[in-house]
Amino acid sequence: MDGIDAALIETNGTPDHLRALGHDSIQYDPAFTTLLKAAEYTVRKYQGDWNTAVTAYPTDVIAYLRDCLGVPEADLSMRYAQLSDYLKRNALSDSDRFVSMTAVIQHSTQLHAGLIKRLLDKMGMTASDVAVVGYHGQTLFHQPDRGISIIVGDGKSLSKTVQITVVNDFRRQDVEAGGQGAPFAPLYHQALAVRDNKIPLSVVNCGGISNITLIPSANPNDLIGFDTGPGNALLDQLVKQRTQGQESLDKDGQYGSQGHVDNAVLSALYEQALDKDGQNYFLKSPPKSLDYGDLKLIPALSDLSLPDACRTLSAFTADSIVRSLDLINTNFKAPTHWILAGGGWKNPVIQEEFEKRLTDKLGPKTQILSADDIGWSSQYMEAEIFAYLAVRCLNQQPISFPGTTRVPLPLSGGTIYSTA
Repeated sequence: MDGIDAALIETNGTPDHLRALGHDSIQYDPAFTTLLKAAEYTVRKYQGDWNTAVTAYPTDVIAYLRDCLGVPEADLSMRYAQLSDYLKRNALSDSDRFVSMTAVIQHSTQLHAGLIKRLLDKMGMTASDVAVVGYHGQTLFHQPDRGISIIVGDGKSLSKTVQITVVNDFRRQDVEAGGQGAPFAPLYHQALAVRDNKIPLSVVNCGGISNITLIPSANPNDLIGFDTGPGNALLDQLVKQRTQGQESLDKDGQYGSQGHVDNAVLSALYEQALDKDGQNYFLKSPPKSLDYGDLKLIPALSDLSLPDACRTLSAFTADSIVRSLDLINTNFKAPTHWILAGGGWKNPVIQEEFEKRLTDKLGPKTQILSADDIGWSSQYMEAEIFAYLAVRCLNQQPISFPGTTRVPLPLSGGTIYSTA
């Protein structure tokens, strides 16, 4: 929820024709990040009851500021007014209720449209040069075992604004068929590995949540992919809480690099930080997926200094990725070549903790490279993924598989909005 990445690719939806052409990104105003996080808080509070959440959102923003960011009572009115002013300036069609879910969704869609246009200008292209936009939208609540996945963004409005066919709502069909609706990255990871002759390969994407892709062959039915646990979500949450929302992340590991891992708290995190549907997530067999709201900061972290808490959470992210290999069929041998993708690896503390733990587990021949090291884009890979999946949706090709989302059979998906 810190911004938007856009990527332009040329593909027919197979590894045989797949080429990255360009990319661009924008950072959100901190006020808009706060509004999105408050929306997530509200939807989670009402357990995916969308209508109730929409009604409650204008007042729940105050609760989010107070209860999640720790804003003092005396400052709540001022902070709320700042958020209202931001939406008043940027979501003009909702001018009667400035802090509303409708205005937040509208503004999010506007920002996506603006970035698409900016990227095309940067590339010297026009809308007529582009066949389709893959528009993931903003996830607010994801509980596939209950058949709920709430991802906001107006695909129809985006298509009309940019005058390009849009595919969104990627996860609904998978969830309705009994799948986890995530992760969707493995198919694209495999396409890159096939294209570049890098099989067998392991890919770890570290964003808010971490997911792993194990690629033993070029057959999509052999893919193994699942969410391993936290990426930088808990770390971000801790920093926001300790700084009352003035800082949103442990930038460049500035806090964690000064701290030490508290092993007692690390053990407590495994026991308490991730309870999903009444079960400890770390004991569940893959395929499996997470929602940001499944992750919880535990009370024991309050006893640690900010540097020690950040270091311990960084180790938790790294260690949970490595431990996840123990959940896979014992006959499966994990590839020793690993690629790291996603913004979470910008935190050098997470990467340091991961490399040490993985090498200890798999041995000194383990090779760990960043996506950028091999000519892939770490920052823009997520955007490329949904561009690639959008083309496959247009072609009615599968985008999820039993080994990646636990869907019963390979399945396509997405809702298509044409400009006609």
